[in-house]
Amino acid sequence: MYERENAFYEANIGMLREKYLDKEVVIAGDEILGVYDDLGTALDMTQKTHSLGSFTIKHIRTTPETIWIPSYFEGTIL
Repeated sequence: MYERENAFYEANIGMLREKYLDKEVVIAGDEILGVYDDLGTALDMTQKTHSLGSFTIKHIRTTPETIWIPSYFEGTIL
């Protein structure tokens, strides 16, 4: 799911950071549907014209996103 949108994002991350740093960018396929200041507005405005599940919203950052996954050490969560 969202392979095409993620590929577009990865291929264009430099341009996206230059133009839209700290913005929410709505992507469908290989097209930017809109750019917004916050996630709520991005979602509200985009779902007026596109169904949920047909687009993704990316927050443009200077550094990659970090996902924290719990680590286990001797059977306990650190």
